[in-house]
Amino acid sequence: MNVTELFPNMTIPSSTDYPIQHITTNTKDVKENTLFIAIKGARINTHDEHYLKEAYEKGARVFVLEEVRDLPADALPIIVPNTREMVGLIASHFYGNPSHSLKVIGVTGTKGKTSVTYILKGLLEGLNKKVGVIGTNGAVINGEQIDLDNTTPDPITLQRLFRQAVDAQVEFIAMEVSSQAMKQWRVNGTHFNAALFTNLSQDHIGPTEHATFEEYRDAKKALLYLADHVIINRDDEHFDYLTHDLDQPVISIGTHDANYVITPKENQSFMLNKATIQTNLYGGFNQVNLSLAIAALYELGFSVDEQRQHTQQLAIPGRMEVIHKNERTFLIDYAHNELSLTSLFNELKSWNKNRTILVIGSVGNRTYERRKEIPSIANQFVDEIVLTSDDPYYEPPMDIIEEMASYSTIPTKKIENRAEAIRAAYIDSEPGDLIIVAGKGAETFQKVKGEHVPHNDKETVLSL
Repeated sequence: MNVTELFPNMTIPSSTDYPIQHITTNTKDVKENTLFIAIKGARINTHDEHYLKEAYEKGARVFVLEEVRDLPADALPIIVPNTREMVGLIASHFYGNPSHSLKVIGVTGTKGKTSVTYILKGLLEGLNKKVGVIGTNGAVINGEQIDLDNTTPDPITLQRLFRQAVDAQVEFIAMEVSSQAMKQWRVNGTHFNAALFTNLSQDHIGPTEHATFEEYRDAKKALLYLADHVIINRDDEHFDYLTHDLDQPVISIGTHDANYVITPKENQSFMLNKATIQTNLYGGFNQVNLSLAIAALYELGFSVDEQRQHTQQLAIPGRMEVIHKNERTFLIDYAHNELSLTSLFNELKSWNKNRTILVIGSVGNRTYERRKEIPSIANQFVDEIVLTSDDPYYEPPMDIIEEMASYSTIPTKKIENRAEAIRAAYIDSEPGDLIIVAGKGAETFQKVKGEHVPHNDKETVLSL
């Protein structure tokens, strides 16, 4: 692909109509025939001279910039108002607009995104469709597990994954779309056949995330404008705000006044309108998640009857994952904020357990409100809490742990090493106890000082 093919609406001199074999925003990733897109970030601005010089020396000749810079005579600058907005559009075109050859289902909301994507995966695979997943647990494309740095990857990685999926004859992609992804235009260039909205509550508010709840809410809502169909939880208190100005069809699920009405039955079954849905998933919140998925797939051409044949074999890694070991019950779950923990604890009220021990931490450098919310909720529901590390980033883990401990009124242990914290909870437990290991789910590493440090909660439990 040459520059004129990538930018067909621009007049490019033949002398600078370079071949483009690679695109990147990272100077470390530049090689011959690279198009380099400079980004103004919070800490680094790659418009600065030394970054542009590095990219040029490594082989970049085409530069997408927000301002005119001093470049060598044979370099081609392309000036745009906002390079972040352009990355996804350029990447989509470079990879052949792959999302248009897929059925892409975006899932957003405060909690439940991973669960819904894996429910979609399970239902579609039951319907003999090839499906990929992109989200918190990384990407799964044609059976290949791919680690990702973010829930929604950067736009170049995202479009490359779509291209990989198309080449592997994948038909559907179920992907999580975070508020940060919308704020940073990571999904620009992506066509969404459907957008699902699970719920909305206070989260991700802080200096490095969203300044206010309203900004967070509107970043979530922005996905809905991009989709052909919108499927949303009618019971969420923000439903009217989220849907009042949408032009595309809005399909609602909920316990009343919805297109799909949920009526709980005994055990893990429920009615969805007139259809009985039996599932292996625990919790009322998973009835909502499953209903969102069923409604979305109905809009994409699959009847409720054919879908409900596959609702009892669903698997969501790291969500309500139960392990019985040495007369104890371990529950591994991703719950990591007030809303998700409250839902989890309410579901566990009916479990036949002796004592409950919670192993949990909170992330560093952001979402500081969780450090009070987590122990405050735990005080109401559990007998003992073991506070530990959870993606501390660049903060000292013990500083986070000590801050959380200051809000705990129940027996509390403070153990920085997460594997040791899980072992300590096990040692403290007795037969019949429930040990909840929360916050990481199926993740296989912790983010510490810019590094990915290997750790998996399930592997640690199985090793006890």
